[in-house]
Amino acid sequence: MRFSILIISFFFFFRAEAQIIQVKGQITDKSTGQPVHGVTIGFEHSSVKTSSDAKGLYHLQSGDKVKHIIFHSIGYHKLRLQIPAGQIHQMDIQLEPNSQDLSEVSISVAHKPRYKNKNNPAVELIRQVIEHKKSNAANLQNYLSYQEYEKLNISLSMATEKAKTSKLLKKLSFLKDNSDSITRPGRVLTPIFMKEKMSHNLVYQNPFKQESTVLAENQSRIDQFIDEDGINEYLDKIYQRVDIYQNDIGIGNQSFMSPISDLAPQFYKYFIIDTLKDVSPIQIKLMIAPRNKEDVLFLGYLYISLDGKYAVQKATLSVNSKININWVKDMNISLDYHQDKTGHYYLGKSIMAMDLGLFKEGASLYGERTLFINDFVSSATALNQTLKLKPGGSAKPIAMEELRPEKLTPIEQMAYKNIDSLKNSKPFKRAMGIASFLLSGYIGQGKVEVGPFNSFYSFNPVEGLRLKVGGRTTDLFSKRVFFDGHIAYGTRDRKWKYSLGTVLSLSPGSIYEFPVKSLTLRHSYETQIPGQDLNFLEDDNFLLSFKRGINDKWLYNRKWLLEYLHETKDHFSFKVAYKNQILDPAGGLRFIALNSSGPAEVQDITNSEFTGEVRWAPHEQFYQGKRFRRPIRNEYPIFTLRGSIGVRGFLNGDYNYQNLTFNVFKRAYFSQFGYSDVILEAGKVFGKVPFPLLTIHRANQSYAYELPSYNLMNFMEFLSDKYASVNLEHNFNGFILNKVPLVKRLQLREIITLKVLYGSLSSKNDPTQNSGLYQFPQDRHGRIMSSGLGSAPYMEGSVGLSNIFKILRVDLVRRLTYLDNPHISKWGIRAKIKVDF
Repeated sequence: MRFSILIISFFFFFRAEAQIIQVKGQITDKSTGQPVHGVTIGFEHSSVKTSSDAKGLYHLQSGDKVKHIIFHSIGYHKLRLQIPAGQIHQMDIQLEPNSQDLSEVSISVAHKPRYKNKNNPAVELIRQVIEHKKSNAANLQNYLSYQEYEKLNISLSMATEKAKTSKLLKKLSFLKDNSDSITRPGRVLTPIFMKEKMSHNLVYQNPFKQESTVLAENQSRIDQFIDEDGINEYLDKIYQRVDIYQNDIGIGNQSFMSPISDLAPQFYKYFIIDTLKDVSPIQIKLMIAPRNKEDVLFLGYLYISLDGKYAVQKATLSVNSKININWVKDMNISLDYHQDKTGHYYLGKSIMAMDLGLFKEGASLYGERTLFINDFVSSATALNQTLKLKPGGSAKPIAMEELRPEKLTPIEQMAYKNIDSLKNSKPFKRAMGIASFLLSGYIGQGKVEVGPFNSFYSFNPVEGLRLKVGGRTTDLFSKRVFFDGHIAYGTRDRKWKYSLGTVLSLSPGSIYEFPVKSLTLRHSYETQIPGQDLNFLEDDNFLLSFKRGINDKWLYNRKWLLEYLHETKDHFSFKVAYKNQILDPAGGLRFIALNSSGPAEVQDITNSEFTGEVRWAPHEQFYQGKRFRRPIRNEYPIFTLRGSIGVRGFLNGDYNYQNLTFNVFKRAYFSQFGYSDVILEAGKVFGKVPFPLLTIHRANQSYAYELPSYNLMNFMEFLSDKYASVNLEHNFNGFILNKVPLVKRLQLREIITLKVLYGSLSSKNDPTQNSGLYQFPQDRHGRIMSSGLGSAPYMEGSVGLSNIFKILRVDLVRRLTYLDNPHISKWGIRAKIKVDF
């Protein structure tokens, strides 16, 4: 999870009035030791009251003279305590269950017994819920139609006492005037982001297809400071829809097991707390808690009907304070289920509140996402529904006030006011400029940006010290025409390198706005390591300058590229391009042609190539910004088919050949057991070509871990004209280490990987068996450095730990085959920055 939503909180401080009496603490069940939610707390002879949250925490304050505090909840004995002298008190309370209120299905114990599933009425009840889940859940039906209202409010949150000392707030007095100190006792909330959307949705399950139209939308925006469209995607990823009728619930990059999933009784504890007879049908209040506090599971209550359907009517959820999840200081979820005309239950209203912060104390971000769903149909009649459209077309949207199911609260109304004021605030502009620089690596908020800063300085054996400066235009210059370029100079080779490109959007939106239709023209003269095409990272990133082993065989690449990209709303895309390259060997690389007349050095290769790519990514999601787009990994596969044709004689091309590659990426979630990333790839080169035009398998000689690369393979070590590979990476998300005493406090997460590469080199492309080809690269002692793969595959594996200091991943990598090759490493330690939720 990236930090854009956290950087927005530039740690404003707030001022609030001092309180005469403050009482806070935690309320737990005396029998089970679990937190008690919904306890009413109030001062005697006073109208001041509050209730405990899902963690049993409460905070109560009053300016009146009070002597006693009262705790009351259904199913527990009422408790009246005297308040000691003083102003601030910490009172942790244990409430004793009142067995007479719990009817015939309730339990009462004098001590905390060992928890067991066997002969446990609470577990027997939850098994009935699981058994009836499919017949109860509306979201599992084949046809759905519904109207959805969504609002998301983000506020800066600061402890009341610390808000009093704020210096920055004095410069931003309007924030103090538009703050709220009531919603969360002891905290001051200042809203800074507000988004509302009303939409109509049609869903077909087999095969899955969803159609939707936005009826109305409001959003507070801060315009050019940062890529707000991207922030929207980040927030949507964090504040995802929570529905316990799904087996797994995604929040951020984590997958929470539902308390009513098939495997839930193996991971959750269940306690019958109360029988609610004042509702129809009668409901059982069931407490849920994780067996292991560090596991990614919920804590809270379920309300289950006793009408024979065993449906979950309501749920209040939170998380344990010891859970292995980052940045979350507090989380509270409220779910209300409604019954449609067919008897199925759908999520009619949900509220998800989350407090995110870097530190346990200090400023944080408090967000609340509310969903209302109405006009819900979960039967074949949904097929007869048509999408509701904006009256008068998209040029005249409906006012949100006409559709909003409930009025905005005062704090939500404040959000729109605060954003308007922040736009004109100089301190805020400076903070957003810094945030934009840290996120993108580019400096500037005008028509041109300079960057990226992480490649201004780098070094390598061929160029020596490499100095580079670059820039790009922004959407202030044009939303449809984009220019970028750079110049670089190497102190060792004393050569200037450069790149200049332009992208023209052929659709009404920008070159990043999905779906894209664009035309690209680019010319460059740059260095390149053969076989290294790091599309996911700047080739001259400073951190990649540090490499192990021999790294002196490079290319100078003078390239022209013309490319057309076409994407569809169904996430099907195709790309066609023409590329002309002149490849000059650099450093220790030489092109030595082995002919019948003897070896002869070749100065360069001209490659004239037509390429095409077809890509299908069903239900793909991405962070969509004004100046970037990054994929969000989900459970759906991504298929990519690439092909290229080299044409001899066309614009000086030297070789005829064809190249075909097929790639599949898939992420699979296994609930509490983590998730796996799988990459399958196969390729073949048709034709007789020298080694620079073969498949040079992607190696990694840096100390940064790279999933798509082989981290203990040397550059140009293996070449193929036919290959197949599989890369497996499984993230346990702490499933094992969360259960190890003492170690679990570190909240580490385990990762294992295995990479297997099969390949072969036909005799027509082997210079030892066929003349007219180039000699494979050699080291300074004349030993061959490159070869085809033999009958055995190349294999490497690793074990790693992530979430070290919440930002670092470290892997111990082991090479398993071809251990006798020269200049190789059998073991290695690799690290990378990995920020996860």
